[in-house]
Amino acid sequence: MRNKSNVLSRVKNGELSLCRKSHIYSLTFNNLFFQFNEYQLLQFREYLNQIDIQYWLNCYACSIRKRKIPITTPNQTLVLFFNEDEMQDLKALLSFKKRQLFNLSASEIDYTLVLN
Repeated sequence: MRNKSNVLSRVKNGELSLCRKSHIYSLTFNNLFFQFNEYQLLQFREYLNQIDIQYWLNCYACSIRKRKIPITTPNQTLVLFFNEDEMQDLKALLSFKKRQLFNLSASEIDYTLVLN
């Protein structure tokens, strides 16, 4: 069976693919999954590019949250929050450029280690 989708771009935390049969774009990012037609994808990309990242970082500067950049959804009770690196990855995915993945150094691993 032939694969019916093409991977258009990929980053460490996700990928953007296009189904050749239905012409639907699938955006997988961390634990989020979106499906768009072409118009919706371009609208989402435009929306992301209009977000003032520095404004939100300043707005939540005193917050203990790691993710400070909100993306609102049509559902008023659902707001998605991202950090600056995740926003850059999302924008890279939507620019349709494949990014080279590199191995992480120990200092880049953001994980709380608990020794028992």
